[in-house]
Amino acid sequence: MARSGTDPFAHDCAPGMSPTLYPLRMEGSQEAPEGLLSWVVRLAQAHSVGPRTLIRHLLSNSAEYRRLWSVSTFFDRDCGTINGHGRYADMMVEMIGGGQPVPPERMTLLPLAKLLPRNGEGFLGRSPRWCHACLCEQAREGVRPHYPLVWSFDYYTVCHVHQVAMSERCPACGCTQPFLPSYPSLVHCGRCGQSLIAGAPDGFLLDEREVAEFSVWCGGALADMVSRLLALGAEGELANLRSNVDRLCRQLTDGNRKQLCRDIGLQPYALKGWMKGERPSLAVLLRLCFGTRVMPAAMFLPQPVDVLHEPTLVRITATSQRLARPQLGYKERERIKNLLDVIIADTGDARRLVDIAEQVGLSRSALKYRFREECRILVLKSRLSEDRRMLLKFRRDHALLRSVVQNLRAQKMNLSRWQVNPDLRKHQVSLIRPDLFKALEWMRFS
Repeated sequence: MARSGTDPFAHDCAPGMSPTLYPLRMEGSQEAPEGLLSWVVRLAQAHSVGPRTLIRHLLSNSAEYRRLWSVSTFFDRDCGTINGHGRYADMMVEMIGGGQPVPPERMTLLPLAKLLPRNGEGFLGRSPRWCHACLCEQAREGVRPHYPLVWSFDYYTVCHVHQVAMSERCPACGCTQPFLPSYPSLVHCGRCGQSLIAGAPDGFLLDEREVAEFSVWCGGALADMVSRLLALGAEGELANLRSNVDRLCRQLTDGNRKQLCRDIGLQPYALKGWMKGERPSLAVLLRLCFGTRVMPAAMFLPQPVDVLHEPTLVRITATSQRLARPQLGYKERERIKNLLDVIIADTGDARRLVDIAEQVGLSRSALKYRFREECRILVLKSRLSEDRRMLLKFRRDHALLRSVVQNLRAQKMNLSRWQVNPDLRKHQVSLIRPDLFKALEWMRFS
């Protein structure tokens, strides 16, 4: 184990070269690849460090800190998007870079960036899920435990291989698991340390979800989409989606999109935005494809979708009822717009958009839909204010560190982290922050 204050990866660094990582091959196959988050956890295990320590090491040796909205929110919430196609997926792919047996982007959903919105309904799950049967099968076959990329989807609630419900809570303590655990293991609970594939203890009951036909179909459809990621990245286009939707409407409802939506249980104008060039949410796309028995991946490819000779539509009940879009009158729109203009002009008001939306009586999404430009300015204003606040806090904390170091030097005491940390904690500051720890190291030897 590396000594305190030393870089656990120092032995990997040659003079004049950037730190390198032990190459680790991807588990799974090209049709069913491993997720990048799973691969990062296994990479940390290969280096005998925690996954969060590994990520902090990669960040400290790159210019990626500037791309984080907040380090704490990244590890607690945002790192779950590494398997997706947002900016953090791009960031992780750039940090890992070349030199790996498989390009890192192959383990993400980056090929879907131009086809699906990164934060649309039903895209990524809120916490990791796993299939007991798959993990046991991996162990029997001598394969390193890993989470396939398809497990990242929010609508992947039933394993398409074993037809069993996916698990998302520890069978021993009932806790959900973090995307980047402290201990580098995919088969042990991050809280109690018990096996995630063991049976539940006596007297402990977990809520078992009903395995519906729609959920079973979604598992196979999402697995098919992951198997075609390369084709979707190369040939997938929103224009193909529009032409295929038109083709389905002509074959099934004589070109009436509104009637098609009603027949399969969607809102009447659910497809209207798609025909204007909007990217579809995965939730609506899955319900449309289930109702028409077409694979979602085929909707984006240039080949026309296969339509049944005897068309039969399947109606389903939406898993989550979306609220109707609020209809605002002229006077109400003017009132809200004037209020937003006042908040924009007030230099002392840098509230978050969600707080402003609550004040005007709308949801955050509805406010952004109705007042797009004003919301863009308000979000930018809030972020700039948060940046200024963090900069001032950064300066105060470093001034505090210098003061503590000067006091210890005046007392002729050793400037170790064990001497400095107690004085910092009195002000709710700690050397766990990389910037403060590096500043202390510089002060010790200057």
